[in-house]
Amino acid sequence: MSVIATDLRFPEGPAFDSDGNLYVVELTGGQISRVRPNGECAVFARTGGGPNGSQFGPDGQLYVCNNGGFKGQEPGRVERIDASGRVEVFLAEVDGEPLNRPNDLGFDPDGNFYFTDPVWQGRGQTVFDAPVGHVCFSDLDGNAHRIHTGLNFPNGIAVSPGGNLLLVCETSTGKLHAFDIRTPGKVGPPRVFCDLGPEGQPDGFAFDAEGNLLCCGHGTGRIHVFAPEGGQAIEYIDFEDPGVTNVCFGGPEHSTLFVTESNLGRVVSSPWKRRGMTLFPDQR
Repeated sequence: MSVIATDLRFPEGPAFDSDGNLYVVELTGGQISRVRPNGECAVFARTGGGPNGSQFGPDGQLYVCNNGGFKGQEPGRVERIDASGRVEVFLAEVDGEPLNRPNDLGFDPDGNFYFTDPVWQGRGQTVFDAPVGHVCFSDLDGNAHRIHTGLNFPNGIAVSPGGNLLLVCETSTGKLHAFDIRTPGKVGPPRVFCDLGPEGQPDGFAFDAEGNLLCCGHGTGRIHVFAPEGGQAIEYIDFEDPGVTNVCFGGPEHSTLFVTESNLGRVVSSPWKRRGMTLFPDQR
């Protein structure tokens, strides 16, 4: 395990650009840091609020789910950030209603994206008490709509390598749910894909090129690895920090895992035996 960056304030949402720079959101810092291949780490953009999940789109811009901050001091929104670090609000409402606390997002092969919009718990409650939230869809023109309501604290989200399956974490139950994608923005009913168990709170995840799913279990200090068909975990990767939040692939041949650790404020890396799924901006 190698330490890539330190002193980050609740790092999340790692994403690579086409030049090999790693971008990491700092949820409690209200900013996004960029780690260059030479290890230099500096602030790339200041978003305010609570930037959470991020991913590059086919246009080369960074799309960020911003939950508005842990105390809800700002409205939730989806932001778009260009190469200069200029931040704009891309989405502030869906179906005529303001967004709640956008958490994470994932692009499909056509350049549309799906994102989670949980409803946060009230004072004195935990994630396990969260009301039902939403799973949403948007194209790059900002045409957005909800595709599902009913998961308690929907969190990490991604489209499978084949583009036919949408996976969504339900943090309060420890489960990941699969939706068959019928057409862009239209999905079938959810079914349980896998389960991290009673102590595992599924957070961010990534696919490798063969369809294996690597999910961060927040609170467990490990990545839970599942085969393409789901079911029981086939492998675990342990980390020093129990608060692992998200994972992405990068490095030569996209065969290195980069993992965000929220408690220690770090990004660490570890080799993986297979290539990662190719994402934008490298996906063509």
